Amino acid sequence: MSIRNATLSVVVLAALVAPAFAEDQTKDQAAAPEPQWSEFKSPERGFAVTLPGTPKMTSAPVEGQNPLLQYDYQVSVGDDTVYSVVVFEYPDGKGPKPDNDAYVKLVNAYAKGSDSRVRKRGAATIAGYPGFEAISDDGKGKLSHLIDVIPAGDRIYMLVTAGGRGHATDDDAVRFRDSFRLLDDETSPSSQSAANPDQ
Repeated sequence: MSIRNATLSVVVLAALVAPAFAEDQTKDQAAAPEPQWSEFKSPERGFAVTLPGTPKMTSAPVEGQNPLLQYDYQVSVGDDTVYSVVVFEYPDGKGPKPDNDAYVKLVNAYAKGSDSRVRKRGAATIAGYPGFEAISDDGKGKLSHLIDVIPAGDRIYMLVTAGGRGHATDDDAVRFRDSFRLLDDETSPSSQSAANPDQ
């Protein structure tokens, strides 16, 4: 399996994020209360993240890429903001070893699927792991997307948040990104000693 397989399924992610905006915009909503942020853990998918609500989870095999599986965890807030964690899960030992070109392909596929244009991209450290971060904007300058890609073993995690102008760099988008962590790290000796300095 290559990163190409995951790239194809990014279009599916973009297709899932875009309708969330349309759904939210068609509902008559009173002034929504401030969302309550709390940590969401998915031990089965190996991650934890802080979200402004309980995520809706969907999963599906990636069409034409069996046995690659895609798991989506998504929270919509208000009329135009969405937070999503997508996990691409490969069979044991088959996870890709992506490089910068692979990251660019994933981000470009997301931008194409969401009708946005990448304006900034580059290597980034996310949750202590080397990865890739990008910011894209829609053609009308109304939606801003923060996209982070983190490879970890047989999984690729893609964090996406999109919202109104400037959202990609606002406090909530940064809070979402910075809260992401891999649960495998909880069992490592260094994280245990940091959490319990007496050990």
